[in-house]
Amino acid sequence: MIKVIGTTHLDSKESIEEIIKKENPDVVGVELCESRAIGIFKEATKETKKLNSLLQKITDKIKSKSKEEGLDYGSDMKTILRYASNNKIECLLVDMPILKIQELFSKIPMKEQKGFTKELGEFENQSMSEELNEDEVIRNLKLRYPIAFEFLINMRNLYITNQLLKAKNKYPDKKILVFLGKSHVKQIEVMLNE
Repeated sequence: MIKVIGTTHLDSKESIEEIIKKENPDVVGVELCESRAIGIFKEATKETKKLNSLLQKITDKIKSKSKEEGLDYGSDMKTILRYASNNKIECLLVDMPILKIQELFSKIPMKEQKGFTKELGEFENQSMSEELNEDEVIRNLKLRYPIAFEFLINMRNLYITNQLLKAKNKYPDKKILVFLGKSHVKQIEVMLNE
């Protein structure tokens, strides 16, 4: 059985641990790939800072904005990795490799990349703790940035779903609890149920 939990990537350690304890899974899954899981506890190195891609700029902006507001971006993922390790629970890394995501991001048309850059500037005036309507965010992304939406949401959702189906086959009698960003949850649940 697979159960998917949506997070904001800002959820507190306590709230994530509470969910895991309540659900008591045999296996946990997290929206990371291997290289991101290895690097999640490290500060950005000179090498990673050299990646002057739009994806890196977006990630850096989100991290610095959350830090300004006293939030820990990725706290959900860190908690899941630590909890799984400390409690000897198998942890699945279900996201597309970051290098593949960066490759896809580089193929987004310049018009859409400029739109993202403009929105990064507007992001400065928003609070990270504001409650977002995930459906509206997804609709706007799909409408304004259709190719980015295809690459960053649809293709990743297909990849993640495939990883989860493999896990279901590997662990047919085990309870698998998967934590994903809220924007991925609905479509992945639909695909899993099909």
